Amino acid sequence: MKTLIITVGNRQVGWQCNDGIVRSFGADGSRKEPPHLDELYREFGVERGCYDSEGKYRYNVRYLSEIVHQHCQAKNDFSRVVLLLDEKILAEHYATPTEAAEVILWGTDQPESVGWQFYAMDTCWLAKLMAGAIQQRYPHLKVTVWDCPVDVNDKQALWDLTEKQLEQYIESLPENAAGHWQLQIQTKGSVPQIADALNLIAAVLMRQYPVSKIIPTEPKPFFDSSNQSARSAESFEVVSLGEVFWPLERQRIATAWKRGDFTAAKVLLEAHRDRHEALYQLADRLAIATNWSIQDFLKGIQGEGWLDQKPTRTVTHKAQRQQWCEATVNRCPNSETATSKFLKIWEFELLIDLSLQQENYTLAFMQFAQMLERLLFWRSEKEDWRTQGHLGEEFLQEGNYRDPTLGILWRAWAKVEQRSPDDSFVKKLANVNEYRNGVVHRNRAISRKELTQLADVSLEADPAEIHQGLLNVLCQVLHQKQMPEKGVARSLYEWGLEQLK
Repeated sequence: MKTLIITVGNRQVGWQCNDGIVRSFGADGSRKEPPHLDELYREFGVERGCYDSEGKYRYNVRYLSEIVHQHCQAKNDFSRVVLLLDEKILAEHYATPTEAAEVILWGTDQPESVGWQFYAMDTCWLAKLMAGAIQQRYPHLKVTVWDCPVDVNDKQALWDLTEKQLEQYIESLPENAAGHWQLQIQTKGSVPQIADALNLIAAVLMRQYPVSKIIPTEPKPFFDSSNQSARSAESFEVVSLGEVFWPLERQRIATAWKRGDFTAAKVLLEAHRDRHEALYQLADRLAIATNWSIQDFLKGIQGEGWLDQKPTRTVTHKAQRQQWCEATVNRCPNSETATSKFLKIWEFELLIDLSLQQENYTLAFMQFAQMLERLLFWRSEKEDWRTQGHLGEEFLQEGNYRDPTLGILWRAWAKVEQRSPDDSFVKKLANVNEYRNGVVHRNRAISRKELTQLADVSLEADPAEIHQGLLNVLCQVLHQKQMPEKGVARSLYEWGLEQLK
């Protein structure tokens, strides 16, 4: 669903007169412009009087546009209304009823206390005139008129009204519009104050929704040199506010992404979904992975999930998608295998890295210890340590199907590998077990020094070196000299970072 808000100014509307000339409601004979307003009053057979007895303040666009609106309503015909700045926009963006759309026309309706010279220029009736013309030409469109009943020079009142109007409008949107609504605004031609207020609130809304400005190119000269007929805009520019702010936002998103705060990255990407939908959806799925829900993460990537979405296909190569697809299938086959179990466990290595990026050494250690326990348990099942007696006699007893603890598993590993209790690596596993119990049972925190010692790296090592050292420990448990293949989560995380460069 999309919504176009047009702030109505008196230069935006013209009238196709009986002599064929299009006369503008905003041309009053000043600044070398033709006296269209006087001519329009004559067109409708109305004397252009004054609001005051001294004759200082003549009837202006407010009074005239009400008369013209009543004339069109009586005839049920708005065909002579010319949308000087907006016809091209509507024809290209709103003429085809392919999606739910609404046009909101925002006119001014100031209190009389502002003074007759300002009150007479209000565009509330001009907005209704535009609404009638748009509805007649594009009957599928929903057209709404908003009035601005405050003094446009009262900046705070105007901003408060604008914010309230948009808040109420967004709350009224149908539920199925959530995540799919986009706002377009056209502020050229209206008084600067109301345009500024809408631009300001739109910049705030950009944090949650795709917002773009549509800027019509005013014809030059505005009036035909031969008959002084007002000319219509023939082109316009669309500027995404998200694109304008992207250079500033990108670094913040990249920082959140690098440290693994995908929820924050997703919030920041909300305003840029019109151009970075694939990245937005990936952030949502990686946030699931950081919650240790690797199975749900993989399911959300494969099949009709992220990989098969149109935004993803637009920004990725077919070969890359095929590689990710095969990797997720290997991890989530129809019948789980020892290999698929292992690959899913190894996906968690990314979480250790992300915790290290945040200098959360205790969490990084716990994720490492969790991976160690899972990998030991995986080996115990694959190599049947239970029935071979490596886990201990109690696990040979009939009916004992409980899972072994980390302590039982690392001792069984030492037995299988024929390592003595004095072996340095066995002592390291014992330390991991002791530290893990300390964190769980006694609220112990793990220091950077302790983690670097476990990883066999220097105290000055950077997060990447610590991470690599911890993975080397896990590889020793697995009896693997080479690091396992890069996981899906790791690959997609790195792809996302590349998009943010």
